[in-house]
Amino acid sequence: MATAAAMKVQLGHEKIRVTAQPLSQQAFSPFGSVISNPRPDIHPPSALSSRAAAAALPPNAVSANQGFAIQYRNVSRVRNLYDRAPSGRAGDPVMSMFVCSARELSRADDADDAFTVRVLERHPFTTQTFVPLSSTARAYLVVVAPSLPPVPDLDLPGGEGLPDLRGLRAYVATGAQAVTYGAGTWHAPMVALRRAGTTLDFVVSQHASGVALEDCQLVEFEGPDGGEPGVEPGENPYAAFIKACHDDPKEIQSLYSAHRTKRNAQQKNKFLATDFKGLSVDQVILKLERPHLEPGFCDERNCLVFWARPPDHVVLLAARLQDMLKKVAPGLWLMPLHRMHMTALEVAFSKTPGEIASLVAALRDAMPAMASHTYLHRSRLVKPMISHDTSAFAVSFLPACGEVPLSPAPTAPDAAAEAVTQGDAYTYHHLRRDLFDMVREGGVQVGSRYQVPSAHITLGRFLDEADHDTPEKRERWIRAIDEINEWLERDIWDRKDAEFVGEWVVGHEKGLDARNGTLWYGGGRTIMLGEGF
Repeated sequence: MATAAAMKVQLGHEKIRVTAQPLSQQAFSPFGSVISNPRPDIHPPSALSSRAAAAALPPNAVSANQGFAIQYRNVSRVRNLYDRAPSGRAGDPVMSMFVCSARELSRADDADDAFTVRVLERHPFTTQTFVPLSSTARAYLVVVAPSLPPVPDLDLPGGEGLPDLRGLRAYVATGAQAVTYGAGTWHAPMVALRRAGTTLDFVVSQHASGVALEDCQLVEFEGPDGGEPGVEPGENPYAAFIKACHDDPKEIQSLYSAHRTKRNAQQKNKFLATDFKGLSVDQVILKLERPHLEPGFCDERNCLVFWARPPDHVVLLAARLQDMLKKVAPGLWLMPLHRMHMTALEVAFSKTPGEIASLVAALRDAMPAMASHTYLHRSRLVKPMISHDTSAFAVSFLPACGEVPLSPAPTAPDAAAEAVTQGDAYTYHHLRRDLFDMVREGGVQVGSRYQVPSAHITLGRFLDEADHDTPEKRERWIRAIDEINEWLERDIWDRKDAEFVGEWVVGHEKGLDARNGTLWYGGGRTIMLGEGF
């Protein structure tokens, strides 16, 4: 029996509209396959005796049932990938039936009938085939989307990320068409189309193991008037986090620390498990770094962000950490030093250049204040540590809470002390809160993928399994991370005489970097760089 694991994801208050097109195999091929009679005009048995009719049949057509049937072979590909699932539980064939009531479509002003997508789901280790039966409804809506690359703070079985809404597509299918969703394809539950009170019945076949997060992953989208779980409608999620911590820097630091510590423990168990399921290699960066795999490939996911650029002493520490990890795993892809950054706020992701340009135009007047916000609002980050998962590794920090100051003196004349908001009561999370509000006040709704308690610089990613393809190599990797983190805590944290400075006052040397373009690996262009201190 297949079970589902649900999570709520905020859609960023943006409206995404797509026009449904007739379902065809050519249009649907990136998401799965369409099953239908390719030649409904040719009927057995008489047609099979005609050479002209037989020649008109597709190559996969053969005579069957003593000439009273045409068999079309291999009309859809069924896949069972549960041998790759983390639990190790086998996927058994499952067949069920769904009786789907026709959905009521909405109509706004003079717009066409529309269906609002509230839920997308996927089955990472199995295909799923829907075969309509004869019933009172005659058509249905198929809504699908590809996956984004995985992100370090959302580790889903199957190795891919959340739905890429830029790739959302919709198709209208007839009762004479069945569909097979490819393994891992995000899709909406079936939407029967006709008048209220009618139904469309489906026979559904797939595989399932009974492990909810492996059988079915489901995301629920909040509409423009909704908020994240536990957040009042329209409330800034960073402000809600601060409120939940009673505005206490100690509590904020504790939750940041708990997040990275728990996650590292989970990832350590994964790497050392006897049934290790492999690394989550980012296919986009793999194709960019190894162009022979797909000549001419381009990353077309444009974003708009505000980066915090690390000062020189943090870059030097990050470079040392990269060197230490590279000795253990020579095949790592490392973030170039000149591209190192921490994402203070992601405004929009995976958009077209035109969509990003319109957001930049809307924020143009507000950008100088946002980019230089750190000049008068200074938050400290302390206690660097390696954080990692099966796709990437980073140096993460905690918001400060009373630790001894360590940073070099400002590189520019300081502002009047009374004008500067500083001290550990103003944390990095407060900075994220302020940026969110400033973007929204600039007339743009924030479309971040997630708002987790993390402050990190990505150090690198994995390109293949070569450095981790044996238990011994994986043990060496985990041991190296543990040893590096022990060194950081013992010799770098809170020490004025340390070889490296283990503190970062955000905005030191450079203000925030308002940046757009293909930014996933440190690229793109600077729109505006704020004033440092």
